[in-house]
Amino acid sequence: MNVEQSATPLRSALDATDSMRRRVLTGGWLAAAMTLAAYLYLWHVHRTTDDVGRLVMVAVTAVTCLIAWTALAVILIVIRMTRRILRAIDLSNRGRES
Repeated sequence: MNVEQSATPLRSALDATDSMRRRVLTGGWLAAAMTLAAYLYLWHVHRTTDDVGRLVMVAVTAVTCLIAWTALAVILIVIRMTRRILRAIDLSNRGRES
């Protein structure tokens, strides 16, 4: 496999990584907003009700949103590292062409 043949799959992998990063970033902002709303609602329920079941359910929802937000942060880090590795491979292939 020569450099020209390996460049096309590498470019498509870079493009796919970039498009996935954009989608995950949008989902991350949505998860962050949901987490903030869940914790504000938890604060509201804590102040206004004595129902322990409702308070526990809202707390579990808030923690679940926080876990989703954290998972998206980890996904963004992995995508960033993948993109850096693919770009390094791309740059090394370009150096061979010269």
